[in-house]
Amino acid sequence: MPIDPVCGMEVDENTGLRVEYGGKVYYFCSPGCKAEFEANPEKYIGMEGMGHSHHSRHGHGMGHRRGGCHH
Repeated sequence: MPIDPVCGMEVDENTGLRVEYGGKVYYFCSPGCKAEFEANPEKYIGMEGMGHSHHSRHGHGMGHRRGGCHH
């Protein structure tokens, strides 16, 4: 499953929340994460490949800053 580059959560490819950037498709768990990525994609792409343990904004179940995630 793809990983939301903003929060590090696993997301379904069929979510409909996706952005194509730099020739790659990124998937998001909520509109808030998608908007955050669109506002500053380089910030999140630069962290790719480092894992998402201490680089993510939050872990599973902690919710988003904007309250858009209901996992």
